[in-house]
Amino acid sequence: MSTNSFQGADNRMDPIALMAYIGLVLIGFINIYSASAVVDQEFFDFSTVAKKQLVFMASAGMIALFLSYANVRLIDYFSFGFYAIAIALNIAVLFVGKEVAGAKSWFGFGGLGIQPSEFAKVATALALSKFLGTYGVRFKGWKNVSISLLLFLLPMGLILLQNDTGSALVFLAFFFMLYREGLPGYILVSAIWLVFLAIVKIYLESLGISYWYEYGILAGVASLVIYFARTNKQLIRLTVVILSISLLYSAAIGWFYNTVLQQYQRDRIELVLQLKEDRLGVGFNLEQSKIAIGAGQFAGRGFMEGTQTKMGFVPEQHTDFIFCTIGEEWGLLGVLTFFIVYGSLLIRLVILSERQTTTSSRVMGYSAASILFVHFAINIGMTIGIVPVIGIPLPFISAGGSSLWAFTLLLFTFLRMDQKRK
Repeated sequence: MSTNSFQGADNRMDPIALMAYIGLVLIGFINIYSASAVVDQEFFDFSTVAKKQLVFMASAGMIALFLSYANVRLIDYFSFGFYAIAIALNIAVLFVGKEVAGAKSWFGFGGLGIQPSEFAKVATALALSKFLGTYGVRFKGWKNVSISLLLFLLPMGLILLQNDTGSALVFLAFFFMLYREGLPGYILVSAIWLVFLAIVKIYLESLGISYWYEYGILAGVASLVIYFARTNKQLIRLTVVILSISLLYSAAIGWFYNTVLQQYQRDRIELVLQLKEDRLGVGFNLEQSKIAIGAGQFAGRGFMEGTQTKMGFVPEQHTDFIFCTIGEEWGLLGVLTFFIVYGSLLIRLVILSERQTTTSSRVMGYSAASILFVHFAINIGMTIGIVPVIGIPLPFISAGGSSLWAFTLLLFTFLRMDQKRK
């Protein structure tokens, strides 16, 4: 796959982003082959994970080639239509989808599975770029803010109903893009505050501490603010509103944590928060993941030489835990090389986004960069134990067709927009 294949009608697609994409896909295939070779013994068996990934790579290349010649105005015109289709598919999968690893988020077609939540990210990015770009929206007034938030909170909610918490959380990446476009800072601060409250609530629930302690602390802090600001009626009203929302939100988190989340999901969260230890049960994946990454040391054990990989100690190592293979077989040098290639793509996307001449293409660029960054941060974080194991792929690296196709669509739609900028 050469850069000359993606010249399009006007000029070449950005060569740096293109080479980073090709490099990541090749890194992914090499490590998928090694991680799956413990099961797949025959190289010419086309039912193997690695051979399936080759098919996915070839089809992703066709998607990229098609987008390099696609009509940007046509894509923009049908943006809301793509979004509507994505919403419809994510509703349909709740009724006719098949359940995989506790999440009912897959359509099954023979031996092929399609996950509509992956494509919902692309459709949401297109819808937001259309809304913010076509109508010249600025974040002044609750109407525009509410519409923008609704565009990504709706698919996020549907994916939560599928019990696919990891994919749903990725939609929070759109906050980064919206902040760049002028989202008021207090909304971002409010989101951080709600995350903090959720963590505190989970700690209290897990330790069996009465919720009255939390409510008492919140009320006490609010009382102090009101006392010292007793001459400022506006600040007093704001404090009362924040306290009321915080109390209601905390109660809702407690209900969601105990009623909606499955026991294995609560266990994973509590493991990360160090509220429990279960190295042979729920914590087995995480423990083996840490061992595999640490075993690589500086230069790694070599291609196909990882003992954790070859003996199959890390479940799902060719998908969600593919980073373990990079760490064990290529060591610190391989990890740094991977980080440089991935980081180069992210930085390049930000640079390309800033040089766009239309709001629509800038929004698409920042959406792509934000989604890829959040996927990267969460996936790496869960393999080293700093975020819960919520099961999301490492873009362009993990095995699977849906994720590779969706990320290719996301990236090359923006690269085509950049290619056609005036």
